[in-house]
Amino acid sequence: MTKTAIITGGVKGLGKAMALHLARQGYNLVLTYHTDERAAHDTEQECKKAGASATMLRSNVARKQEVEELFSLASKQYGSIDVLINNAGLNRDKPMLDLEEEDWDQVVDTNMKGTFLCSQYAARYMLEQEHGGSIINIAATTGITGRKNGLNYCASKAGILVMTKCLAMELAPKIRVNCILPGFIQTQEVEERYGTHDPERLRAIVENIPLGRIGQPEEIAQAIDFLLSPGASFINGQKLIIDGGNYMY
Repeated sequence: MTKTAIITGGVKGLGKAMALHLARQGYNLVLTYHTDERAAHDTEQECKKAGASATMLRSNVARKQEVEELFSLASKQYGSIDVLINNAGLNRDKPMLDLEEEDWDQVVDTNMKGTFLCSQYAARYMLEQEHGGSIINIAATTGITGRKNGLNYCASKAGILVMTKCLAMELAPKIRVNCILPGFIQTQEVEERYGTHDPERLRAIVENIPLGRIGQPEEIAQAIDFLLSPGASFINGQKLIIDGGNYMY
């Protein structure tokens, strides 16, 4: 039976890498995007070239009605909903004293409320299925360590870590819920935020990574593949840090 995966924020960066990897594994895909229609079109074509059926949907995961429409569409089009990857995210970095209420609300609503709403709707479908399903949340190592000028973002990612545990307890045994925490991964977002196109800035980052490099999006996609595999069938409520050893505890 062909499985179906929903990936929020699935048309760029890490989300696109996940989508293409699962496309090559034969999944049906429903990918959400917020504004970038060109990226959605390009990703759709690449998924189809890989042999997958892919549906793009513009969706704001912080709005309940749009989340309901997302899952209704996926169910009607493909039948089962086997995998949810909560990848949609937003950052709006500012010093804490300069943060506006809107800055807080938009980041926390997208990152944390969106993860909650999508997980709730996914669970309603998955619990009705004989084979259940799997939910993977995408957090960040800064949800543990924090970082300067990232209060709203780091708080939202920390919330996702605890949410993962709560969901894993409530939804077992039919649904496994786990979390991936990427470190420095070579994406446009990381390049823009940290200036990794500058050799000196990149060198300063890499000096703190024991493996001596930053990661690639495909390495996150391969971790997704593992967590969805039979080899991970006894893994639930866990966080997998993928950062080259930059953060250890």
